[in-house]
Amino acid sequence: MRVSEKKETRAVSASKPAASRPAAGRKRAVRGAKAASGPVHSTARIIEAAVHLFATRGYASSTLEEVAAKAGFTKGAVYYYFKSKERLLLDVLSAIEARSIDATIDAVHKDGGTPSAQLVNFVRHQTRWAAKYPKDLAILVLLSIETANTRSKVRTKMLGLYAKLAGLLEEIIDAGKRDGEFSAEQDTKDTVLYLQAVHDGNMMIWYRSGTDPDIGRKLTRATFSGFLHAVKGERM
Repeated sequence: MRVSEKKETRAVSASKPAASRPAAGRKRAVRGAKAASGPVHSTARIIEAAVHLFATRGYASSTLEEVAAKAGFTKGAVYYYFKSKERLLLDVLSAIEARSIDATIDAVHKDGGTPSAQLVNFVRHQTRWAAKYPKDLAILVLLSIETANTRSKVRTKMLGLYAKLAGLLEEIIDAGKRDGEFSAEQDTKDTVLYLQAVHDGNMMIWYRSGTDPDIGRKLTRATFSGFLHAVKGERM
């Protein structure tokens, strides 16, 4: 190639729109991330980073740039997998749903036993989830407040998560009423509302304690006792 042709080639490259160069850089970053760890591992790392930031700083105060930096990716890579910050949050909630609510429902159904035993099992699995993933708990508490007066996909998702838990508790209580194990005096939905209030309140107290294990054990015992007294119609 002659010297003049080399100069022309460099001139053409330099004249390319600036927007095309960052786009190419983003594509290379995404390709590099996928090659290094694979899409599934990459999304898991991003979700883990998002859980940390959303729990410690709040969803509204966290940015995709910060999530990307925490996960070790570029912002372009995060957009490639999740398209938007809201989409990322919805996927975070799906991950929490799987390891908290779905896991608890599956365990209660699998282990079976009397309705009383199932209630105890419910508390046990929810306690184990909170102990293993305390930041999940923080996200649910914070989002319950942040989305309280909104109409959004996130709000709909949150209501769906709690509806699942309520459905499991209703199923257990109705079974207990049929067997004569639980009192039939109180409406099932009213009892479930009370149990959810006890559950959420104790979880929040435990998180506020700094996830103190001793406080956690005391609250777990109190929850077991409170649940059984409530469904059996006993005065404490």
